[in-house]
Formats: sequence, C-alpha cells, structure tokens
Amino acid sequence: MTTQLRRGAFRLGSRAARKAAVLATALLLAAGVAAVGPGDTRPLARSSEPRPQRVLILVVDQFRPEYVEKFDMANARALMREGTDFPRAYLGHMASETVVSHQVITSGQFPRDMGWADEVYRDTGNLLGEGKDTLHITSGLARTQLDTLMDTTGAPKLGDYLHRAFPGTKVITVGAKTYATHVSGGSGTDIQVTFSGRDFACGKSGARSWRGPAGKAVPAYLTAPACGRFHVDSDQALDYGTRTTAPAWMYPLDGNHYVPGRDRAHLGGDTWVADAGMAMMEREDWSGMLLTFPGVDKAGHMWGGITDDAVHPPGSDAEMAHLRYLAKNVDNQIGRVLNRLRALGQDKETLVVLTTDHGGMPATRFHGVDRAGRGDYNWFYGRSAQGDYLDAAPALTPLVDTGNVAGSYQDSAVRTWLKDTSRPALRRAATAMAALPDVIATYTLDGDRYRLAGSAPERMSRGERSWWRQHGQELVNTMAAPYGPDVVGLLKDDTSYGAAGDHGGAQRAAQRVPLAFWTADRPGVAPGTALRAVDILPTVLGALGITPAERDGLDGRAHPLGRE
Repeated sequence: MTTQLRRGAFRLGSRAARKAAVLATALLLAAGVAAVGPGDTRPLARSSEPRPQRVLILVVDQFRPEYVEKFDMANARALMREGTDFPRAYLGHMASETVVSHQVITSGQFPRDMGWADEVYRDTGNLLGEGKDTLHITSGLARTQLDTLMDTTGAPKLGDYLHRAFPGTKVITVGAKTYATHVSGGSGTDIQVTFSGRDFACGKSGARSWRGPAGKAVPAYLTAPACGRFHVDSDQALDYGTRTTAPAWMYPLDGNHYVPGRDRAHLGGDTWVADAGMAMMEREDWSGMLLTFPGVDKAGHMWGGITDDAVHPPGSDAEMAHLRYLAKNVDNQIGRVLNRLRALGQDKETLVVLTTDHGGMPATRFHGVDRAGRGDYNWFYGRSAQGDYLDAAPALTPLVDTGNVAGSYQDSAVRTWLKDTSRPALRRAATAMAALPDVIATYTLDGDRYRLAGSAPERMSRGERSWWRQHGQELVNTMAAPYGPDVVGLLKDDTSYGAAGDHGGAQRAAQRVPLAFWTADRPGVAPGTALRAVDILPTVLGALGITPAERDGLDGRAHPLGRE
C-alpha cells in the first residue's frame, strides 16, 4: 500500500479582497526606527504602522524554480502568486551550498565576511584550537564550534534583531540536517531542533538505529516519550534500494532521515521538520522560525536533479526515493504549515519567506568515481580535523600531482587550499587547475578579491559565456577571505566532480533560486529586481520595521515588498 502524503492545500484569500483591505503602496523601510548594533541591548522603537510581528522562513534545500510547475507544487505556486515573488532572484554568492547559504540568509553577509566560505574552512586564527591553518569540514563541525565561528565576527544575526524588537520571544530553527539547522543564526537562536545520531533502540531488532530530536534547548514535548512520534528509523539497511543502485549509491539513503518513510507514527524527512515546527508554533511565543527541508536536495544529489522526473509505481521503494515524490511531499508540508498558521490565528502577523539555499543541476559530465559509498571521497580531498580523504578521483590528478594541495572541495566548481601560497605557487596551481576536465575559468586569491588567472571561452556555450561574463567575477569574489580557497576553477554547465546532481558553483542552474515573500494583507506582485540571498535578512528587517545599524556590516540591502 502506498504511503499517503499528508496533504495540506494552502487556501489563500481572494486577491481582490486582499487588495481592498490593504494599502496599495509598497512596503518600505520604516523611517526613524532605532538601529541595532552588536552589544546594544536597548529595546527597539517600533513604527506605529501595522507590520508583521513574526517571520517564518521556509528553505527547501536545492529547490529550482522549475520544480514548481514540473512537479505541480500547488502550495508553493500559491504562495509565490499571492506574495511578492522575485522571478529574477539568484543566490549571489559562492560556495552555493547548504552550510554556507543558511548563514548568508540569516546574517545578511557574504561568505567572505561571515566566518567561513565553503565546506572546507582554513582556521587561520586557530579559533577552534586544532592548530593554525588546520583544515576543517564545516558540515562536520559541532554546534559549539560553528557558534564560535559565527560569534567571532561580532555581527548580529536574525535572532539578535528579533530579540531586540520583540523582547521575550523565541527564535527557532528546525531541520533534519544538523549543520543546516545550527548555522541558521547561530547562538542567537533560542531553540534548534535537528536529528541526533543513531542513539535509540526503538525497533523490534533492539539495535540502536533510530534518531531522535537533538540540538539546543529542545522542548520536552518533542523528546518525550522515549521512542515517540519524533523518533524515526534511520537504519542504514533501510535504504529503499539506493545503496546498491547507481548513481544513488554514492550518497544513499539511511532509513527515514531524509524521506518520510511508511511508518505513520514515525514519519521522517520533511514531514518530521513540518511536524516539529508546528508543535512549537502552538506552544512557544515565537518571533522567528526557520524550517529547512532536505528531501529535494537528497534526491537531487542521488539521481541528478531536474532530470529525475520519472513516474514510479505507487508504494514502491523507487517512488519514495525519487524527486517527484519528495517534491510533492515538501509542497504538502508547506501547505500544512501555512494552514496551521491560519488555524492559530498567526497568519495575519507573520511574514513568510519561501526560498532555497542553492540551485542544482545534473552531472551529465561527471568526473568523480561512480561507486558505492564514494560521495565524501568525490567531494573532499586532503587532511582535515574531521578525517582524511586521500583517495582522489583520477580527474584531479594534474592538481594533486603538484604536491602543493592541502585540501580541495569539488562539486560543480573546484576550490583548492594550498600549502605554499606564494605567487609562483598560485600560478602553478592555476595552470594545473585549468588542465582539469571542463574547467572554463580559473582564479587565484589576491587579498580581498580573486584574480582571473585564465579562461577558456572555446569550452563555453554562448549562454555559459554570457552568464560567466555577467556574474563569474562577482560570485567568486564573495569567497575572498583568508579562510577561503586559494585557487578556484569554474566548470561548464551540467558538470560535477561530486555526485549525480550537484551544487556549489557559479553556473546559472546552481545560482537561480525561487524567492517569495508573503503576508496575509498584500496583493501578489512580481518585481523585476534581481534579489540575492544576502538581501533576504535586510528585506525581512525592513518588512518588520527594524533598521540595522551601519556598523552591523550587512552586505545585502533591503528591497520593498510591492510595486517598485
């Protein structure tokens, strides 16, 4: 029997009724509202104009705008149609990855300013105590370590602003991915709910293969009773056929960590995220909540993203593991969450943001090793505090053979940290990088920017060349920091060294993102502004009537939500 998706059609009021009930002017930044700065604890002054009192950010990991129509995501479509939708939005930074972008969204800062710039972090200041210049895999860092990196910048995050504007309220993040949950605002969040390790023996076998709620200040009504609703089976043997099927076997499923599964009492994945979020909506006095949904991303990596559009038999393992099912499931969760807002009477005071942390694309040009369990070894090369990954794919040989690679991360772009960073060594590494398959441009770190070392226009299509000329330098420069990569290689479209579908690079498909803002009292519009992820925080603050201080160091800027 097939698992029935828990549907939640989001019913919006008519556009005409809403237009009649609200101002026709754009929602602009409030004038004269007190500014927020690091260490400033005075309550914020508030505008007398009615404004949202909460913000709910829905992040669908690896969500491409095309999925809305391709997979009939009716709730996402309604939210975008009835809100302020930015069809020209793009991510606007590198690396275009989960562990980077969630912090960009909640800090309003580019990676060069927020503490780390990629999956690999070079600890130039020995902030984590493992030795100067030690490399770390950021997705493997503990919550306290990530907090250290975020707090060192001294810049306020979403939670800091909300606490000042709405004293006594809670700021909450929920996600099945631990690192996505922890980096979404850092120590300024009051409650962080994610999955534990396989710490629970809730199944008939008695094996410790189940995950439960973990994180920061997790409410008891989520953790109890033992083996209750928020505990899910994460047995690696429950892989829905992905562990023995190429190309998914490079990054297979582990039980119901990323998919809902068939156990109605213990649904995982995006359904788990929605249920935990709604439980806290009902019980907590919250002013900010970020829900990050991982299912679409997992399918995208396993099968190739937008090309994974086959229809599989209802109730089959294949249906559960593929993109069509998971896209529809997350859409249903969006509907359920928004309907719960309405049922609680919170919809009229909440600004809803729908977006993603990066786009994605199929690896029709794949230069990793397609073998079971290969994922991390395709993505990482080098020694790190979290472990060594020294089995490089043959395609990386020209780079590795320089003998100067301390570490490298490669997905839909190649980023490399060197042992010797002198100018001659940088040039040699760039030359080796340029020899790698499908590299179209190489850059070397030069202080607060990257220097173009070389390009290969003959490898680019007309569309690739146009996008690269418009955005390549801009995107690479957002990583320019001492902890960032020394050499960067941008790749052709539909190319990856990591998995069957991937992220990370500057390609249009990796950068184009959905981005919409919805409130219950504003007509739907679609401005032509090319918003970026770094603009989300200042735009949210503007909508809530909060003005950041100039010293806060925001890289993004606020945009009006309405007709420009």
